[in-house]
Amino acid sequence: MKSLTCAQIAAAVGLFALGVEIRSLAQGERAQQNAAAPVYRPVRPTYASRGEIQVLPVQGSVYLLAGAGSNITVQVGPDAVMVVDSNDAAMSQKVLAAIRTLSPAPIRYIVNTSSDPDHVGGNEALATSAEGTVNAILGQGARVYAHENTFSRMANPRDGSAAMPTAILPTDAFQAAKKTMFVTGEPVELIHQPSAHTDGDLIVFFRKSDVVAAGDVFVLNGYPVIDTARGGSFQGVIDALNRIIDITIPEFNAMGGTRVIPGHGRIANEIDVVEYRDMLTIIRDRIQLIAEEGGTLQDVKAAKVTLEYDGTYGLASGPWTTDRFLETSFKEISAQVAKTKLSSRAAPLRQDQGKRAAASTTRTAAAETAKPATTARRTSSEPFDGDWVLNTFQSQYLPSNTMPYRREMTLAFADGGFTHTTSTWRRTNGNDSPLARTTYSAKLDGKEYAVTASAAKVVFKRVDAATIERTASAERGATESATWTLSSDRNTLTIVTKGKDAAGSEYSSTQVYDRR
Repeated sequence: MKSLTCAQIAAAVGLFALGVEIRSLAQGERAQQNAAAPVYRPVRPTYASRGEIQVLPVQGSVYLLAGAGSNITVQVGPDAVMVVDSNDAAMSQKVLAAIRTLSPAPIRYIVNTSSDPDHVGGNEALATSAEGTVNAILGQGARVYAHENTFSRMANPRDGSAAMPTAILPTDAFQAAKKTMFVTGEPVELIHQPSAHTDGDLIVFFRKSDVVAAGDVFVLNGYPVIDTARGGSFQGVIDALNRIIDITIPEFNAMGGTRVIPGHGRIANEIDVVEYRDMLTIIRDRIQLIAEEGGTLQDVKAAKVTLEYDGTYGLASGPWTTDRFLETSFKEISAQVAKTKLSSRAAPLRQDQGKRAAASTTRTAAAETAKPATTARRTSSEPFDGDWVLNTFQSQYLPSNTMPYRREMTLAFADGGFTHTTSTWRRTNGNDSPLARTTYSAKLDGKEYAVTASAAKVVFKRVDAATIERTASAERGATESATWTLSSDRNTLTIVTKGKDAAGSEYSSTQVYDRR
């Protein structure tokens, strides 16, 4: 092996040192560059008002005007334009200019999805922009549609505030659950969704373009605003979302197909509505569980029931914070829990009142504490009394898609009457409410009794010890008849039902319940 001279060794060491120095300089430069470079992190879009209008094509002849705060939906027909929500009055001229880039046709139809100022403020400017005498007194060339409750909130506020100016009030308010029109070249449905964001919310469905303008029952910039002062409710928002899901039809894997324009936020597909609905359902069930265990609002906040959703929807400042959402939700859900407990347990407690009065207070308290809330067998001579669980394997529903994947029923008899409570978990595909509860009281006397929080009425008649007949009626001609038959061992209850819904469609079922 050839040996290296001292000079060669020194040169090698010098080159190594130079290399180390070069690498150190390079690393230092990279460190400085990295320090100077911006740090990119995911940022939640706020969709806040920018004061400028951006026109976005949605589908068919429907467009979205974004950037003014609340979303504005515009449907362009061959000779007229329809606008859903007119935004703030201050933005009217920019809104009109944006619409004119789409069509020179006059604005003949305006729809207000709620009475919020950022949805109705531009009514006057848009309605008077077209020539005509739809409203000769005000010189308006457009009709303004809204639900009667929205008109009432605008014209006669119940909170003592001043009425809105006459010029922005709806000209065509309606009371029906749905109003249909064929205007601007396509059929349009105005669907009232009661007790959601408010009690006057409308969902607008453009059937030809296959677009739903949801208003503030569906927003993507935060948790839903539940305006209880104007008749809003948490469960109503979930029901509204389920209504939208019933309307929407995806093209592939829940994407594409029907487009949904929220009251605030980006254009959405069915899957966006489903995920938003599921998020609210999970939060509701968590709050409900805490309320059923006697928890307080502070317990709800400490449990962080919204934790995994706060990064997307949570707000710590502004008019509608996460805390306000939780406070409003807990107040409603805890009240419903208390009402359900009272309805399902009051009758059995009254029945045994005399026996408990004779027993000692300590013994009674111990018995009540030891008794399970839903699974205990009540002492009753009525064979139908008890808790029942639907046997989905033996039950049949027509149409088959009305079959729930879980249903439970409680019949609590006392004082010649009974309390009927049902809990129904709907199908997993998202149609209808994931968890619906109904409670009412009636007697087997052939008289009519109202169903709580509903327009429905029921009549019960006893045929014999093992048979009961039930008839029901609801809004828009909906009817139902059923025969309840108890097995000889009292452990199986079969309910054969036939009915017609509000749309005139017939249905039937044979429901087989097992005693819990």
